[in-house]
Amino acid sequence: MTRREIIKALIKEKKCPERIGLCEHFWPDTIEYWEKNDDLPKNIDLYDYFDYDIRRLPESWFSTDAIPFYEEVIEEDEETKIVINGWGAKMRYWKGKAGTPEHLSFDLDSFDKWKKKYRERLLYLDLNRLGDIEKWKESYKKAMQEDRFVTFNNMIVFEIMRRALGDVIMLESMYLDPEWIKDFCEVMINNIIIHLEYVFNEIGLPDGIWFYEDMGYTNAPFISPQFYKEQIFPHHKKLFDFVHSYNLPVIMHSCGKIRPYLPYIKEAGVDCLQVLEAKAGQNVVEFAECVNNQMAFMGNLDIVAFETNDYEKINNEILPKLDLIKKKRIPYIFHSDHSIPKTVRLKTYKYVLELYHKNKYY
Repeated sequence: MTRREIIKALIKEKKCPERIGLCEHFWPDTIEYWEKNDDLPKNIDLYDYFDYDIRRLPESWFSTDAIPFYEEVIEEDEETKIVINGWGAKMRYWKGKAGTPEHLSFDLDSFDKWKKKYRERLLYLDLNRLGDIEKWKESYKKAMQEDRFVTFNNMIVFEIMRRALGDVIMLESMYLDPEWIKDFCEVMINNIIIHLEYVFNEIGLPDGIWFYEDMGYTNAPFISPQFYKEQIFPHHKKLFDFVHSYNLPVIMHSCGKIRPYLPYIKEAGVDCLQVLEAKAGQNVVEFAECVNNQMAFMGNLDIVAFETNDYEKINNEILPKLDLIKKKRIPYIFHSDHSIPKTVRLKTYKYVLELYHKNKYY
């Protein structure tokens, strides 16, 4: 089977083909560190170098901000910079350190301001949101000619709200002003759909769509399962139904403890769930049993074990999980439980891949 066929079997058909799939994410500073310190060749194609089965097109990440691609640096020092984004939100980013920015302040703080200042900007097709469409076309054409499963990628409503409103305003408004949250999500989902429709017609169809939607802390979900069912699920289902209408599967990334949402996530139409954070107590076997193996999974390999750079600890993390995954015939794609940080040495990551290749066949 080709790489594309293997991933389609896992994600679309929920079947176990001849082997487990392979994919990974890296923090941006990891690659820079490996180039400087671990002899990683510069400017290489990581998908070719590590022989991954899935290629995510970076050009496909179009802007969902009220003002597309807007970023103004208002303060900067040697270690950090403070940026205002296209929602008027002020964030602090650390230089040379990837991860979630510090939330400082948010302009969008009420239903009234949403209606007066932001809503109108998101009601129509705006080609400026799509970035360099010709570069996207070129990248797509090249990617579809190779033997990999190709995805378009973007964030969706929960993640967009966190970026636009911040956690506190978002969570308070879910409780105090649910009509605002409903309207915000409806507008954003419709905006994503009209832009995807344009892209599908103008560029073409990928093999799948990968959505990013962080909905959990390490110790608990952001919101209750009931709030998810009432306020987020309908919008997820509308978007995923749209994607499925093109016969495309949905991959969804969600960090943290999201197990309580799992039945609803499946009902919404997620075909493959990623990343199943081990440090948040998530377990791929438990997840698969909950959905009777009718969903594919990607991740759950504890990055904390990788960071030790201790091969015995890495063996103890990976091998028992792979044995159970194969024994229970879980449709699975080999991936860490988040992204590879620079504390994992390149030599260690290559050892991780050796374990995969020695144990990848069902």
